[in-house]
Amino acid sequence: MNLFNAKYHSDSDLLAIIKGIIQERDGVERDLAGLEVINDPTRMSELAKRLHELNQLCYPLERFMDCLKEIKDLGEILQEELTEAELGQFTGLLEGQSEICLEMAGQVYQFLLDKGYLDEEKEDDTDLEILKFIDYAGPEYAWRLGINIGIKVEEARRRLSLLLEKGYLERVEGNMLDNYHRAKDWTKHMNHTYYRITREGRLYLRRLRRESEA
Repeated sequence: MNLFNAKYHSDSDLLAIIKGIIQERDGVERDLAGLEVINDPTRMSELAKRLHELNQLCYPLERFMDCLKEIKDLGEILQEELTEAELGQFTGLLEGQSEICLEMAGQVYQFLLDKGYLDEEKEDDTDLEILKFIDYAGPEYAWRLGINIGIKVEEARRRLSLLLEKGYLERVEGNMLDNYHRAKDWTKHMNHTYYRITREGRLYLRRLRRESEA
């Protein structure tokens, strides 16, 4: 089950962020209860303030994690020997709980975004220029792309890698582009890794164009 349905963040990444926030809260609680801060009013005040902030963050996150635990527990029950009636009952409970968790996951994702724990899922002008160029000109490799876009090759490689992770580009080896290069009358560089736009990348650009025309 894909929980968060995020474009660029995996479920495991987001769950790690959630667990990290909860662990930080637990650590601050331990520090605040420690004898070493009792005689340090300034430190105690800082920890108390941070604990208050983290408690507010953790309330919806822990409710979500409890929901996931209930799904896990129901899944384990369904692995046991059950009567037909029990099987139907627990299957229904699992389906209902899964729907609740999916709804909560969307809320938690937006919550993490609003609180600054996630980068906003959008591209800057240079990323868009790269996508538009490759969509128009066809597959390209980092060095030539940097020349055409006007950026250094290191930055071109970094941006290509990020756009690849987002699913807007895909890799293709130079030796797979013979016909393309003959058609374009370009010199072949078979040892380079080229990047071409994916269907998702084209749909993304098309959506941006529609929004700009609206």
